[in-house]
Amino acid sequence: MSNIQSQISYPLLPYSQLVFDMLKTNPEIYYSRLGMRVYKREVDVERLKNAFEQVLRNHTVFSMRVDGDGKQEYCPSDDIWHGQYYSVDFRDEGEYVRINLVYNRILGDALSGYVWLNDFYCAYQGLPVQPDNYLEYLVRVEQEKQSIRYIADKEWLEREYGNVTCPVHPHTDVPLEIPCVPKEGTLLEDYSDLREKLNALGNEQLLPLTAIFSLASALAIMEYNGTDEAALTWAYDGRETVEEQHIYGSLHRDIPFRTRKSLIENRASAIRLARKQYREGIAHSIYPLTLTRPYTGIWNYALNVLVQPSLEQILKNCPFVIAVVESNEEPQVAYALLDVEIYDEAQFYINYRYSATHYKPESIQKFAALVHKYVEWLIG
Repeated sequence: MSNIQSQISYPLLPYSQLVFDMLKTNPEIYYSRLGMRVYKREVDVERLKNAFEQVLRNHTVFSMRVDGDGKQEYCPSDDIWHGQYYSVDFRDEGEYVRINLVYNRILGDALSGYVWLNDFYCAYQGLPVQPDNYLEYLVRVEQEKQSIRYIADKEWLEREYGNVTCPVHPHTDVPLEIPCVPKEGTLLEDYSDLREKLNALGNEQLLPLTAIFSLASALAIMEYNGTDEAALTWAYDGRETVEEQHIYGSLHRDIPFRTRKSLIENRASAIRLARKQYREGIAHSIYPLTLTRPYTGIWNYALNVLVQPSLEQILKNCPFVIAVVESNEEPQVAYALLDVEIYDEAQFYINYRYSATHYKPESIQKFAALVHKYVEWLIG
């Protein structure tokens, strides 16, 4: 990285800015705690620590310092183990080495963790680790903000989604305006028996899983709420170049998606609508409408559809066994009203992660049944 790039401060990326604002009023929000244990007989402990250090130093975001105004600057520290928004500690447990991680969502999105793990495996085995061009990415983001395209995308998104009045989630059992600390609930739905048909639909119609479940979820919202229109968001990883695939950071984008009954005559027209919404959403996603005020008043509470990276796949590459030590903190805080998480692993399943403060379990079960109904309709 150039000295010029490393000495300039940059605005936080959109989702990181959202977390930064939330941290002002709740200093504990969006922190995750993860414990991992590995057998000493399976690893070289010093090599393990060196690999951790190499990867932490390779990913620039761990050396960024955020000031009180939300500007980030590259400020590497001698103590790479304990940063502004993370810490890594090793502990001897007899036959085990325990690694305790504390990290905040401000640093990176879900895919970032898998980027990090893959690099860690490479570092431990002495293989090359791809450079992280986080600072160069920040430069491009700031340049894009001055472009004609950025202005055009802003205008298009505001015109299409800036004044949404339709529901963006199934109506809640407890009103959103009642002050509370939302607690997390989950509901798992096994779709393994439909995996082959879902893949066939996606290949035939050029329709990713995200688009299929966004459409099914939007149709389910309409039926659940008794409306002729519904909207939601879906998570796009935002990594569009080879270099961006190696960045640890909050590059993901929450893209709006809307469905109207008047635009759906049959299954074929529904699929065309979903494809159009999906492609247009990506094409205009340079402007982060859903994370921009005043639109956050609506979109912060939108149902969000996302594909979770495959933990099974990334663990296959691990040169030794890692045992995850579960946290005893219960119940977990819900950071979203309702997420529809897609897991395409040994089993294909959907995880409905929701605020149990606002939804009764039977309400989520009812909504999940509607999503399943529309998925079956789409695959024919």
